[in-house]
Amino acid sequence: MANNAPLSPVTLLMTRPLAASQRFVDEMPDDLAVRVTPVFSPLLRIEPVDHTPRLAPDAAAIFTSSNGVRYAPDGAGRTAYCVGARTTAQASAHGWAAQMAGQDADALVAQISGHPPDHQLIHIRGRHTRGHIAGRLSKAGHTVTDAIVYDQVPQPLNKVAQDVLIAGDATIVPLFSPRTAMEFVKQAPRTTCLHVIALSAAVAKAAHPLDVQSVADRPDADAMYDAIRWAISSG
Repeated sequence: MANNAPLSPVTLLMTRPLAASQRFVDEMPDDLAVRVTPVFSPLLRIEPVDHTPRLAPDAAAIFTSSNGVRYAPDGAGRTAYCVGARTTAQASAHGWAAQMAGQDADALVAQISGHPPDHQLIHIRGRHTRGHIAGRLSKAGHTVTDAIVYDQVPQPLNKVAQDVLIAGDATIVPLFSPRTAMEFVKQAPRTTCLHVIALSAAVAKAAHPLDVQSVADRPDADAMYDAIRWAISSG
């Protein structure tokens, strides 16, 4: 006789900053949401710095994260080159004439280098970044500066998350940034029941001491949902 009992939800350990983690879970497709039990343990806390950059009227911004947009001045119609659809939409909502310039830093650098803008460029970003965008564009002959508007402060893995990992139950861990991956590697107890999913090859590299089972097809939420769905179905 077939066993038609419903499958128990799988633990989904969310380690990215809290607002982003909650948004990811809230926007999860219904068919996936019923199959996971989210546990939140942010390993980074986003804090604004005590500095707001002054922008020339003809300056153009580069945004590689939604937090950069959040803590930047209002765009007032200035041009913004953005990584990812969500960051582009948020920049538009904050008064920027935003255009998506790819899904990652490499694509953005390639697009700007291939279509050199007339504006002075300013990369409005967090304190910790790995794309080296300003340096790469400067070497290509563009005038680019950095403006740090927020910090990413490490946080300890909370007790709920530690208990889940120590218990050894099957747990899916989606990792969304290299820095979060590095923090998770440092803090997480070793267990064979983790299914680690990286948003990109760069994230997978940062999580290398762990056994990363899969990398999302694209660095966006929909691809991560697909990867989680695959992880559940593959057992």
